[in-house]
Amino acid sequence: MEKKDRTWKLRKIVEYIRTMDYPNAKDLKKRFFNEESLNMSEVTVYRYINYLKNVEKAPIKADMNRFKSGYYLEDPNFWSDKVNLSTGELVGLGLLQSLMKVYKNTPVEKDLASLFGKIKNYLPDGARYDESKIAQYIRVINDPMAVIDTTIFTTLIESVQEHRAISFNYTKNGALQPKKYTFFPYRILFHQNGDWYVHGCLADQTSEFRTFSFSRMTDIKPTGERFSIPVDYRLEKYLDPEVGVWHSDSYYTVKLLFHKGIAQHVRERKWHHTEQKTTNEDGSVLVQFKTSQIYDLRRIVMGYGSKVTVLEPPELIEDIKKELSDMNRIYG
Repeated sequence: MEKKDRTWKLRKIVEYIRTMDYPNAKDLKKRFFNEESLNMSEVTVYRYINYLKNVEKAPIKADMNRFKSGYYLEDPNFWSDKVNLSTGELVGLGLLQSLMKVYKNTPVEKDLASLFGKIKNYLPDGARYDESKIAQYIRVINDPMAVIDTTIFTTLIESVQEHRAISFNYTKNGALQPKKYTFFPYRILFHQNGDWYVHGCLADQTSEFRTFSFSRMTDIKPTGERFSIPVDYRLEKYLDPEVGVWHSDSYYTVKLLFHKGIAQHVRERKWHHTEQKTTNEDGSVLVQFKTSQIYDLRRIVMGYGSKVTVLEPPELIEDIKKELSDMNRIYG
């Protein structure tokens, strides 16, 4: 809970003035101590109230004609419209809390937890987020996630932000030994399967673009060398983030024929921004789009088994045939 955050304190002061009976600085100081175990001097309370009035233009007035003089809000709804949450928004908080598990053991986890705590703190008393009533009904289901050293995250994120080169050892799938690379990291990618990647170019071959997986990196170090991202660089020129993350210079026209048994499932989904869907007389559905991501597309297609037939491209058909042949040698 970010109780030392100034914005949180300002919002609490406004909330206390709204709900209390003409509180003075002494009353507000006592309320902070009793409810939040927070020691705040009356001088600090006065300073925050002056800030609210002069900078935030809060309609805080002092009533000196009452038996118990103190503060009140000339507009009782000040700031309340910025924090009142609907039922759907409260469910969104529950979803955010569940999604934090996807980022477990990464630097992002700490930042999300801090953000989540601040959001809860800023809610008015009448709209408190009760995680026992919301989050327990939401469960995020994800693929098994790779364990990634936090040093990898920290170094990569800082290097991307500061445009600094990095060196690292990288072990490809099937390789027995790692290979060392010096790399200019341009963009961080988070795949829907829970894995993290970085896209950029090799330091000694700036026209050679690559995608590297965080989980396969070791011994990562900043080199100190600075780089500039070309003005015409666009991630979508080198990969198709709607389907996958791997660099490719070739685009393919994809035609997938789905069995009528899963036709509704297919129609419900957005496959690609270039997609065209056609429902045939026999109930089957033809989905067409263009992508460069043959590798990830193979994984998606094979997940549907016999319920889908690849009509194009021939490269994907041959790739699946080879995979099935290899599987047949194991299970056949």
